[in-house]
Amino acid sequence: MLCCSVLVLLLLSQAGGLQPPTDEDGLPQEFTLLHVVQGHIGAGNYSYLRLNHDGRIVLLMRSLKGDADLYVSDKTLRPSFDTYKLQSTTCGQDLVVVPGDFVRPAPASPDERR
Repeated sequence: MLCCSVLVLLLLSQAGGLQPPTDEDGLPQEFTLLHVVQGHIGAGNYSYLRLNHDGRIVLLMRSLKGDADLYVSDKTLRPSFDTYKLQSTTCGQDLVVVPGDFVRPAPASPDERR
């Protein structure tokens, strides 16, 4: 069974638009690093993160081994390849810009958490 090793960076964008690269990741230096997640995801499986920050967020994911994809939703807490609003499915580094007015899904009810 294949697995993916991934590194996800959540960045708060201070600028109105993506500007020319200014650091080794190709991201403007005025971005603020909010959170870093590193882990392994088995083939055909999903790992979920919840955005608890308002404003424009840049999600940057590097597949260190394998090729993971990134899906973001404003309707469900568990987006997938067929239930998403934003996606990045490139080989290697994936990047999704979540607009500042993007609705964050409401917390799950106790029944939905199971």
